[in-house]
Amino acid sequence: MSELTPTAVPPAQLRKNRRLLLILLASFVVPFLIGDLAYRLGWYQGGQTNKGRLIDPPVAFATLAARDMAGRPLDAAFAGESWWLLYVMPAECDAACRNRLFQMRQVDKALGKESGRLRQLLVLTGPVSPATEALLQKEFGDFVRIQGESAAADQAFAVAVPAASRAGQLYVMDPMGWIMLSFPPEADEKTSVEKAEDVLQDIRKLLKASRIG
Repeated sequence: MSELTPTAVPPAQLRKNRRLLLILLASFVVPFLIGDLAYRLGWYQGGQTNKGRLIDPPVAFATLAARDMAGRPLDAAFAGESWWLLYVMPAECDAACRNRLFQMRQVDKALGKESGRLRQLLVLTGPVSPATEALLQKEFGDFVRIQGESAAADQAFAVAVPAASRAGQLYVMDPMGWIMLSFPPEADEKTSVEKAEDVLQDIRKLLKASRIG
């Protein structure tokens, strides 16, 4: 009786298996790490000092079903070595949207020498109007743009932010692809400028406490 010869696993399949294993491990480990970070920063009741709303548990970037502008899938590795300010763009950029975009720029500039650790990410869930496209190209051409699905965003943030794809929230994402903080929109320009200080304070705390990004 002949012995069975093990079938060699293709290298591509091995890499895929390792990647899936790492994602699975991260889904268990990262929330605990973020919880520890939030605890050390005093972001729980009794010592709450954060300005934004802590998303607990954090939302994984991978659940947004994101793609680059060429339609290629993006995964958690997209986050790379940077912290991100993430905003879901409406089709028509109204006053609240414009205030949000300028707020993101304002926070980045205010970080000074730390600004290289923070990037801006716009999630488009559909085509934008010609006026909005012109605004983005003229004023915010350095912001990273990706495609996302509104249904996926709504489901991912359902516990923290209802109808997230239309809520106008600003989110903070860490370098490992975990979205952990949210800030509500402001339609008034003066309020938006003032609230940028809240975002800036939280970002500074995260950068100071973090060894990554």
